[in-house]
Amino acid sequence: MNNTETKYYLGGYYLTRLKPKSHGDENGNIIYTCSECINDHILDIWSYSWTTDNNNKIDEIKKNYQFTDQKIDEIRKWVDNKFNDNKVGFLNVFFDLDTALEYRNKFFAHFNDIKIFALYFDTKERTDILEEFKPQSEKMGEIGLRLTLLKELEEKDNETFLGFDYIGIEIGGTFHTFHCHDIGKELSDKFDLTLNKFGLFDSNVNSKQVLDYLNDEENGCEPVPWFIVKTKLVTNE
Repeated sequence: MNNTETKYYLGGYYLTRLKPKSHGDENGNIIYTCSECINDHILDIWSYSWTTDNNNKIDEIKKNYQFTDQKIDEIRKWVDNKFNDNKVGFLNVFFDLDTALEYRNKFFAHFNDIKIFALYFDTKERTDILEEFKPQSEKMGEIGLRLTLLKELEEKDNETFLGFDYIGIEIGGTFHTFHCHDIGKELSDKFDLTLNKFGLFDSNVNSKQVLDYLNDEENGCEPVPWFIVKTKLVTNE
């Protein structure tokens, strides 16, 4: 694929708190991925008032961010309203930058390690995700990633390109990254790729071969569909 000729479409904005990788060959490194296996989302399942069995997670959030019960209730009320207004999507997705900025500045302004990422998918990946995650019944809700892709919002040019990530998406919309399996060097050697300082690949060269490899369950990755995604950092904050 040629990046200059390929159209990319927004999969959503993600507010992500970066933290050192806690396992594997890159233990201690900062990886610029939106996978919650590696980093923390500050819009997460605990943020919605109607989710259940979150007491342990809420206790962790209160400790990590110095939040009171009142502040948790305030956050959940805000998120519920934005969800109802179609400004955020389950589970971790902001549909527009203004809403992501409002959430961060209103509740997490005292943390400087929270980044706003924009994820973009090319035409083929967008089409495949829309089909793969189409609700199979009226009882199934839409995942935020799919809802954003349905808007067909083309890539912005005022964001900083970080690199390409390979992600395996779960049915609920959360996703893994190739870093979960510590195969960055393996993929680099096997498919002639270069990992950059952000822990992402500089280009999407040989992406079809990489995806065939990741989607082959015999190679040990999660048995979910894998995709390539362009990761960008929002800098006009």
